[in-house]
Amino acid sequence: MKLSDLFEIHNGLTTTNLTIYSKSFPGSIPFLRPSSTQQRTLAGWIKKESISSEDVYPIGSLFVSTNGEGSHTYSYVSQFEFACNSDVSVLLPKKNMSISEKIYYAKCITANRFRFSYGRKPKGNRLKDIDLPNAIPIWVQSLKLDDITLNLDIYKYTTPSKSITTGDREYVRLSEIFDVNYGTSLELNRLDKTTKSNGGIPFISRVMGNNGVSAYVKKISGIDPIQANVLSCALGGNVLSTFLQEEPFYSGRDVAYLVPKYDLSKEELLFYCYCIELNKFRFSYGRQANRSLKHLYIPSISSIPEWVYGSVNRVIESIDISPSPSLAQAIL
Repeated sequence: MKLSDLFEIHNGLTTTNLTIYSKSFPGSIPFLRPSSTQQRTLAGWIKKESISSEDVYPIGSLFVSTNGEGSHTYSYVSQFEFACNSDVSVLLPKKNMSISEKIYYAKCITANRFRFSYGRKPKGNRLKDIDLPNAIPIWVQSLKLDDITLNLDIYKYTTPSKSITTGDREYVRLSEIFDVNYGTSLELNRLDKTTKSNGGIPFISRVMGNNGVSAYVKKISGIDPIQANVLSCALGGNVLSTFLQEEPFYSGRDVAYLVPKYDLSKEELLFYCYCIELNKFRFSYGRQANRSLKHLYIPSISSIPEWVYGSVNRVIESIDISPSPSLAQAIL
């Protein structure tokens, strides 16, 4: 049976002239994008009244990512009302289906991922012609979602202990000292670039150098920059490249920002940047830190070494800013 025999296919919206907000607010609905995990399909929120009611899809709708090398063909069932961009197709059943049946078909569609690629996207007739089982197995129909949730509870990650002591130093989970937040997940090629001297706002991406700044952009209407004096941390690409941001900033995808739970000095924040980066060996391009960042162990505040305090001034004072004799002679 073809996919189009079971579902009506609806395409998402183009984002041109559509304002996407980083936080929800009264009258807003989630706006979805393609992704390899359902958690990351959330691109932001839009005003529900800003789009046609036909572009708002109900709870329990099945949707398919139709673009992106790493995300095409992944299919999910939404647990909330939503709208989506043009790289997502929504499948509305032509007959009544239970949630279990929709999840089953979402898995079947995802299983066809090997048939497609960045240059051969599951759009149009390719999506319509995906073969799906004619009948749903009995075990799917007898599933009780409450039972599944209950069974999955045993696989939840449990923290064995809050701290580890090595010698005279105590280590705690990163989440004990910082609140871990996702950044604004903006696409630089859709922003207006400018210069720092013209009041540009730093755009932080997953680069290793330049304090994470890859460009300066104009302020975006409706999206507030992330607050200053937090740490930015790359979750993908150059994983765990971590920097202290002393100005408000925007960020690209897969960049987290860490808000200290305690009043920490600049030197203490720089020390934690270094501690986080020391964990780089645990990750790679294919092993990102989206889920595990908050579980990393770092020294507790009481275990910050004494040499950290005053280190910035010591470095500044050690820099010889007097010109070399040859340069001084050249200037004269």
